[in-house]
Amino acid sequence: MEAFFFGPSKSYLFGAFHPRHTNFQDEGVVLCNPFGQEYLRAHKSIRRLAINLAELGYPVLRFDYRGTGDSAGDLTGVTSQDWIDDIGHAIQELRDIASVSRVAVVGLRLGGLLAAKAAAENEDISRLILWDPIIDGDGYIEEIKSVIERAQHFGSRSKILEQDGTIHFNGFCMPKLFQESLARLRLNETTSDVTSPIAQFVSHESDDFASIQQHLGQRQTFHSELAPAPHDWNYVDHVGGILWPKPVIDAISRYFSTMTHQKMSHYA
Repeated sequence: MEAFFFGPSKSYLFGAFHPRHTNFQDEGVVLCNPFGQEYLRAHKSIRRLAINLAELGYPVLRFDYRGTGDSAGDLTGVTSQDWIDDIGHAIQELRDIASVSRVAVVGLRLGGLLAAKAAAENEDISRLILWDPIIDGDGYIEEIKSVIERAQHFGSRSKILEQDGTIHFNGFCMPKLFQESLARLRLNETTSDVTSPIAQFVSHESDDFASIQQHLGQRQTFHSELAPAPHDWNYVDHVGGILWPKPVIDAISRYFSTMTHQKMSHYA
């Protein structure tokens, strides 16, 4: 793995590049993180997925959006479109350093919603893979607010909603401007503009995931798979526990492995 910075000088991004091990694939993979505490709990899973894909021959880039992790700045003045643009910077960076002509994007939770918007705006994205995706930006924000309100009702100060609308949730803030930009995103609307193949991997059944399958089920290039696994990404315990949804990681890895074998058979 190689760690480095890339992107615009005023909003440089931190990246972790996993070079392909064997079986050269002319396709790279960019992994798109969820928000806040969810990313901390998902870090091991995302890293493991990157390693698995690199072993299959896919060069992989993990990265932090601007204002998060080890990337530049904070979220002041940042919108969801800025994060979508960051996905575009990551795609171009991976194409340059790995010399691939095509790049797939994998997005977990909020990363799935943002990756879908990036795929709708960028026809060069070869595949869109959604992992337990958020399907409605406004609904996601309201869900966070309801958790904060319940916590405050019981006297907790770890989750705070400020007068200016800024959300502080499990140690991370989401300013009002970012919320307003995110609230306009709808996954079903966005995926209607995606021309590349789409796959959905989910850890549990829900009405939201069922609506995606119903919306995209008529596409010949849509794959949906249930891989039952732990999925409470926002739970915070006293020892910094993480989630390990191995069945989903394995399912996504198999999906890419199947694509690899199909390509090898095609050229045999």
